Amino acid sequence: MGGMSFEPGSLADRLSETSGYKAGVTLSIDEICDHLFDTEYPDIIRDSEEMWVRLRSEEYEALFYKLLYRIGYTEEEYDGDYFGINLFHKYRKIDLLAELQGVEEIFNQTLEQAASSDTKSIDPTPFFKKCHQKYGLIGAKMALELIDSFDKAVTLNPHSIGRAVEWNNPLSLNKLFTGTSDIPENGRFIDQRFINYLCKNTSKLPSIHWRKFEELAAEFFDREGYKVELGPGSNDDGVDIRIWKTDSIPTERPLFLVQCKRQKKKIERVVVKGLYSDVQFEGAKYGIVVTTSELSPAAKTTIIARGYPIQEVNQDGVIKWLTKLRVPGTGIVRV
Repeated sequence: MGGMSFEPGSLADRLSETSGYKAGVTLSIDEICDHLFDTEYPDIIRDSEEMWVRLRSEEYEALFYKLLYRIGYTEEEYDGDYFGINLFHKYRKIDLLAELQGVEEIFNQTLEQAASSDTKSIDPTPFFKKCHQKYGLIGAKMALELIDSFDKAVTLNPHSIGRAVEWNNPLSLNKLFTGTSDIPENGRFIDQRFINYLCKNTSKLPSIHWRKFEELAAEFFDREGYKVELGPGSNDDGVDIRIWKTDSIPTERPLFLVQCKRQKKKIERVVVKGLYSDVQFEGAKYGIVVTTSELSPAAKTTIIARGYPIQEVNQDGVIKWLTKLRVPGTGIVRV
């Protein structure tokens, strides 16, 4: 394959711009290098700020695919199988190449029809039906695999214009750590792109902006079907989030209160006592401390000894939330 030459200062910019287009997330040169720390790429990228750099096309693609994976956009690191080579080897081993080639012919016809249509989009249903009718279950399976292979190739390849999501505005990754009042493009309280990133980079949880941590907790309860009121972030009398049942009336007392603590140190009992006081004052049934750390032994003892209706969601629990909330980039693309 051919080579790609980058003039000084252009490689990191190219990676950030393409990531913004494909994944909706832009990164600084330091952030790019940080997420590729265990590879040879940081040295190449930093050198490229001062001198011309030449990479083989497949090297640049591999670099980009690794970056997409490291920022949580893909669940697995894409191997760049643009031409379906993996499928070829898979079905050659079990003597089903003729069937695969037949499925590929039907797929090519589907692409031609999509390209000539007004919408320029692929409706996979007729394709699946034709493959199933002609080759049975194995044909349907091949059709699914071929669509998946094509979809990844077009949406992830840094040289193609296809993408799974038409982002209106790329997010700067540093806003997860410095804070932003931008309205989420995909999500009610926090943008889905930040959720996907944190799901892959859970070690970054204690470093995100405290307001983003509150928004993450609010997003979780909102998607669980509760009515959620996220406090203003300051002058909130110590209550970060109020939660009601779905069918509650506006004047009803909260079901529970949430106190968010984004920190590395263990949560001391003064936090537990404060939350308990808020629960009593507002007439809620219980309170929840959501933290990137965990309750201290003294805090846990206080809850048990005094019978406080206080629950804990520690960092392990928050990570489980992220796994449940994650929605990686996917979609059938336009051609």
